[in-house]
Amino acid sequence: MLKRSITGLLCTAAAAAGMLTFSMSAYATTADDVAAVARSYGYSEEDIQAGYNEYYSHPEDHPSERLDKAIAKLHEAGSQIITTGPQVPNNTVTTTVQAVEPEPETPQSGGITLTASDGTTFTRISKEEFIKLSYDEKMAYVSSFTPAQQQAIIDNLSPEEYRSLMKQTPSQQKLQIVGTLSEAAEEIGLNVTVDEITDDSLTLAMRNDRGELVNVSTAGASVEDTGYDRRGLIAIAGILLSLGISAAVLLMRRFKISRSEN
Repeated sequence: MLKRSITGLLCTAAAAAGMLTFSMSAYATTADDVAAVARSYGYSEEDIQAGYNEYYSHPEDHPSERLDKAIAKLHEAGSQIITTGPQVPNNTVTTTVQAVEPEPETPQSGGITLTASDGTTFTRISKEEFIKLSYDEKMAYVSSFTPAQQQAIIDNLSPEEYRSLMKQTPSQQKLQIVGTLSEAAEEIGLNVTVDEITDDSLTLAMRNDRGELVNVSTAGASVEDTGYDRRGLIAIAGILLSLGISAAVLLMRRFKISRSEN
């Protein structure tokens, strides 16, 4: 009887351990989790794809624990872009916001209603209006709310809004953000360096652990607030134009040959 009890206990313990292992593996952090956090902060799909490529080239080198560290560093970099502070009421910002609206008589048109952790409900300006503000205006606008409301705004910033903030932050602040972002990239085998930096733009180079350049991304004037690079659109237009000219030349040549044969 004692032997059967011990055997039963061992089986139960083994089953429990197996269930625990399954539970832990089921909730293990994945590359998709890292990509989702990166997207929420406005990082480009090209950067994210470079991360995917490096991760899947040797996933065994990037266990869940390293991916957790990458996510933590992405959040840390996000907090360096914008964070809460003391409330500073500022009427100037409201006037500026009204000036950039198509219809000044409805300054809260398209506004976003949020609920803060203290239970207060308030309305902030729309995503489009926020993006149009300068960096100083953005900071002044957010600080015009209570700290709890500021946190609610930050928690609900869109990727496009984060991208506009990243583009506008002062150079020294950009360097701090890139330093933290580089630590996040290291967890998936990538190295991020600054190619060009000003108060209005930022160009990053991303290399793998072999030193090979895998992507260059720019958060500057050439990039739309939606994330599309105008240079890419211009290149596509140029290709289509060259194809159109080539086709026209080919048709003219065929026409001349046809006439000479006749």
